[in-house]
Amino acid sequence: MEKKELIPSQQIGQQTDAEEEKIFPSAMEAKAAYAMASRHLLDVNEWQNISTIEASSFMLCDRNGIQLNRAVHEGDYIQIDIPGPGTSTGKGFDWVFVEHMEVFTDEDSDIDFTLFVARPSSMPGVIDGKVSHFFTDRSTSTFMVFRRGDVLSIEVHGRNEVPNMEVDGLLDKARNILVNGGSGIGMSFIQWHLLVSGILSAIDLKE
Repeated sequence: MEKKELIPSQQIGQQTDAEEEKIFPSAMEAKAAYAMASRHLLDVNEWQNISTIEASSFMLCDRNGIQLNRAVHEGDYIQIDIPGPGTSTGKGFDWVFVEHMEVFTDEDSDIDFTLFVARPSSMPGVIDGKVSHFFTDRSTSTFMVFRRGDVLSIEVHGRNEVPNMEVDGLLDKARNILVNGGSGIGMSFIQWHLLVSGILSAIDLKE
C-alpha cells in the first residue's frame, strides 16, 4: 500500500504537504511511537499545546457546536481560531467537518496508519449555512500517522485549496485571500507544519 492512495486527488487550486519522519532503532520501537503519535493526532483539543501553535487554537465539537472532550470521531466538527478577524458566517471561527476516519494494521507488510479527512463546512447547527472557512468545501485536509517498518511519519496533506469567495462582504473575501497567502505557503501550511513537528517531538518512549 502506498500513502498516496490514501490522499484525495489534486484537481484544482493549490496543494500543500507538511510531513516529517523519524527512523527508530527497531520496528518495535517505531510501533510504540506510532501508538503514542496517533493518540496525539486524535486529541484535537491539545493541538495548540503540543505543537506550540501560539497563533491558532482548535476545539473539537459535536454537530451542535458543543465542545467534546475526547478523541476525534468521524462526524465531528473542528473549530479553528486563527489570528485576526474570523468569518462572519462562523461567528469568528473557521470550521471543518471530519468526513472520514481510518485505522489500519497489516502485519504482513509491517504497516500501520491512522488518518482522518476534514473538509471546510458551515458552522455546526446552521441549516443550509455557507461554508465558514478560508477555503471552499472542495478542499480537504488529510491528517495521518503512518508507520512502515522502523520509519514513522506524521503528515498533513491539503488538496484542492481555493480561497473561499462565496462569503458575504468584502472584508471576509479579503481575509480569506490573506489567510491563504496567495500561494501554497499560507496560514494553513504553517499551522500544519508546526503540528506535525510538535507531534513528532512529543513522542517519549520512556513514558
